[in-house]
Amino acid sequence: MSRMRVSGRLSGKVEAMPSKSMAHRAVLCAALSGGESRISHIAFSRDIQATIACAKALGLADFSFAGDKLRVIGRPRTVAEEALLPCGESGSTLRFFLPLSCLLAKKARFVCEGRLAERPLEPLKSLLMEKGVAWPGSHEVSGRPAAGTFEIAGNVSSQFISGLLFALPLLEGDSVIRLTTPLESAGYVELTRQMQAAFGVRSEWKSERELLVPGNQTYRPSDVRVEGDYSHAAFFAVAGQIGGEIAVSGLLPDSRQGDKAVLEILARMGGNIEIQGETVFSRPSLLSGTVIDAAQIPDLVPILAVAGAAAKGETRIVHAQRLRIKESDRLAATAAELAKMGAEIEETLDGLVIRGGRPLHGAEIDSHNDHRIAMAAAVAAGLAAGETVIGGAECVAKSAPQFWEEFRSLGGNAVEQ
Repeated sequence: MSRMRVSGRLSGKVEAMPSKSMAHRAVLCAALSGGESRISHIAFSRDIQATIACAKALGLADFSFAGDKLRVIGRPRTVAEEALLPCGESGSTLRFFLPLSCLLAKKARFVCEGRLAERPLEPLKSLLMEKGVAWPGSHEVSGRPAAGTFEIAGNVSSQFISGLLFALPLLEGDSVIRLTTPLESAGYVELTRQMQAAFGVRSEWKSERELLVPGNQTYRPSDVRVEGDYSHAAFFAVAGQIGGEIAVSGLLPDSRQGDKAVLEILARMGGNIEIQGETVFSRPSLLSGTVIDAAQIPDLVPILAVAGAAAKGETRIVHAQRLRIKESDRLAATAAELAKMGAEIEETLDGLVIRGGRPLHGAEIDSHNDHRIAMAAAVAAGLAAGETVIGGAECVAKSAPQFWEEFRSLGGNAVEQ
C-alpha cells in the first residue's frame, strides 16, 4: 500500500478526464452492437477495465486499444453455458451486467473485490427472481426474465435502473420500468438513455415514474467520443476556490451529468465560477456555508465537505445515506479524515455538518481504499499547514489513474513513499 506525501495549493490549467460513467455505458453499448464501434477519449481506469473484462467473459466482443481510443468488434451473440464475470470493485459493472447476464448466459457468477461483495443488490434481486430468474448464490444468477412491468424503488441505486435499461430492449416484448419511489441520481439514468440512443436503442418516459422500454431492439455500431467528467472536475473546481485560479477544459456546458451541479453549488456558496464554452474557470473565493441536498449528487459529498471546511459558517449535507455503502462508508470516512486535519465536522444519520473556517493542519490520512476520499484529502491539503500523508494513495486508479500527475501539473507536491 503506497503512501503519498502531499502539500501545496493548486493553480493552472487541466483538461477534464473522460467521464467514467459515460465510458462504462459506451463500452457496454458497443459490445452489444454486434459490429465495429470506435470509442475515443476514454481512460482505462480499473473500473472500465472491469466492464471490458465482463464483456469479454460473456463473449460479446473483442477489444483493441490505441492511446485513448478503443476499437470494439462485436461478435455474433450467443448464450454461454456458464460465465465467470470479474467485476473488480466496480459497482456499475456488477449492477449493469446482472440483468444482461440473464440473457447472455445460462448461468453467470460474479467475482467481486473489496467492499463490492457487501454492497446490497436489493431490490434488483427480488425483482429478477419475481420474473423467473434463479439466484442460488449471493452473486450467481440463472434463467431468463420475461418482458413486462418491472416495479422497483427509485431511491436505492440508479445503477439498478440502468442495468434494466441495458437488458430490457433485448427481450421479445415491451417492458415498463415503474418506480415506486422518486428517482434519485436521475442524471445517471439519463446518461444511460443518451448513450443507448447513440447506438440506436430508445426508451420513453410515459410519466414521471414510468419508463417504456420497447422490446426486440438492436444495438447498432456507432463511433462515440466520451465527454469530460464533471465528477472528477469537481475536485479541481473546489481546489480553485481555495488555491489559485484553475481552468478545467473539455466540459460540455449542456451535459446531462448530474455532478455538473458542483458549479451551481460553489456559486451559491459565493464562489467565483465562470464558464467559457467548454472551459470552467474556478477562482479563489470567500465561501459561505450552505445546505446541500446530495440525493442526486452523492459522489460530490467528500469534495464538497472540503469546500465546507473552507467556508465561513455552517454547511449541512443532507440526504446522503447511500454513501455508507460505497467503496467505504463515505460519510464516516470523510468526517474522520477531515477531523484529523482540524476540521469541525460531524456525522448525522444521512449526512454531515461542517462548521467551516477553522485552520487545518497536515495529518496522517487513511484513504479507506476509496478513490474519492484520497482525492478529497489531497485537495484539503491545500488548506493545511505542513504536509499531509495519504495512505493507500494508489486507490485513485479505480477512477482516475492520472490524478497524481494532474495534481503535480497544477503545482501540488506529491511524493510517493
